Amino acid sequence: MQGPSTIMDTSAGSVSRIECVVNFPNRGEALVSFYRHLAPLSVNATLRILPLSSRIIVQPGMRSIFTPLKVGVEKPKTSLRKGDIALLASGGLICIFVQEAKSERPLNPLGVVDSGIDLIEGAGPGDTIRLSLKSVSLG
Repeated sequence: MQGPSTIMDTSAGSVSRIECVVNFPNRGEALVSFYRHLAPLSVNATLRILPLSSRIIVQPGMRSIFTPLKVGVEKPKTSLRKGDIALLASGGLICIFVQEAKSERPLNPLGVVDSGIDLIEGAGPGDTIRLSLKSVSLG
């Protein structure tokens, strides 16, 4: 079985990896990657609703945002690490973990935080964010 670092290969040109930006107005931005192979239906559904602006929900060990997503449980995980991004299918919440956690409810894995976890960790109740695809510059 492969370890987490080999599963999350971030080599250039991957068709599975989709780079996105989490923008915190007046504070900066975090870079995140979604991986289609983790939960293809959930990742594709998430990408279809981008860009998404929402308020942060602060919970112990994680920060969440409400989405209109309606998907079922797909390749569920209950143990998550700091920097993991997952979808709570039952509530349509995208959850970003700021510490290791175990969940009583299954979450669909979506991806990881590449940089800026400190911005996410420092987010307060009611802070707004904008999640969008990362712009690709050609040439």
